[in-house]
Amino acid sequence: MKAVQIFNNTHHLCNPKRTLLATALAAVTLQASAAELSTDPGDMVALPAGTGLGVFYYQHAERDKVNVDGHSVPTKFGLNSDIMVARYVEWMDVGGYTITPQIIVPFGRLKQSAPQNEEASGLGDPLVGSMIWLINDPVNERWLNVGGFVGVPVGKYDADQGGINIGSNRWKGVLQTGYVQAIIPHKLYGEVTFEYDMYDKNDDFLGKTLRQDNIFETTLHLRYAVNDRNQVGLTYYHTVGGENHLDGLAQDDGLNTKRYMVTWQNLVTPKTQAQFQFGRDLDVTNGPKEKLRLQFRLTHVF
Repeated sequence: MKAVQIFNNTHHLCNPKRTLLATALAAVTLQASAAELSTDPGDMVALPAGTGLGVFYYQHAERDKVNVDGHSVPTKFGLNSDIMVARYVEWMDVGGYTITPQIIVPFGRLKQSAPQNEEASGLGDPLVGSMIWLINDPVNERWLNVGGFVGVPVGKYDADQGGINIGSNRWKGVLQTGYVQAIIPHKLYGEVTFEYDMYDKNDDFLGKTLRQDNIFETTLHLRYAVNDRNQVGLTYYHTVGGENHLDGLAQDDGLNTKRYMVTWQNLVTPKTQAQFQFGRDLDVTNGPKEKLRLQFRLTHVF
């Protein structure tokens, strides 16, 4: 990976340069998806002003292939990630609107086992921002919010390791909006989130300049309240965009990824919720394909 050069722009799957580039940029795609603020079922329901949330996330994901133009690259590939996130959210009332200033700090490890061994660990790029609820109607069980976040490039980064980094050496911005509507009052909810991610240039990616196009993600949740303590959910994610450009040369590797997650949420105590999730990629046009994703979240109300 460290000896990657810049190559002609070809669609031929078996072209060795195209294959090498696909593996070199695979983790960049992973970095981009890790930067997304993918929501979980129930995240877009407003809580009372004055509430503080401390949230801890753990995610384990395994990938054993890279796709190019919808086809598996004919080379061995292995990339596992163990990512943790610490998040603090404060619910406030400003001018009659609910807002949630927050900070999100990721850290963890990436380990690539093929086509060669690479590993990175440490602090990622923190995100700071807020959501604001334009509709906060608990009586009719409907909520609408919008918000924005900025990713600050202070995470650990080694230019010689290219995409195998916890930090990304670039600023990023995230715009997000979500809507929740009860389908069956107090029982079944439909939720949709739209996210738009923007990236600054990384001016030192294997000694070259990397620019990535913006990414758009749509998330659909179906959430069912089993009882006062338990909820289950089914989520579908669709991510597009994110083509990479190395020294100005487009790599024809834009995302078109479909993924699902199954969620169980349990109120362990009146102020603590545990969440368990599993899922995988359904279809990947370009980039690493997840064969397994396991996630755990612990949320405590202050």
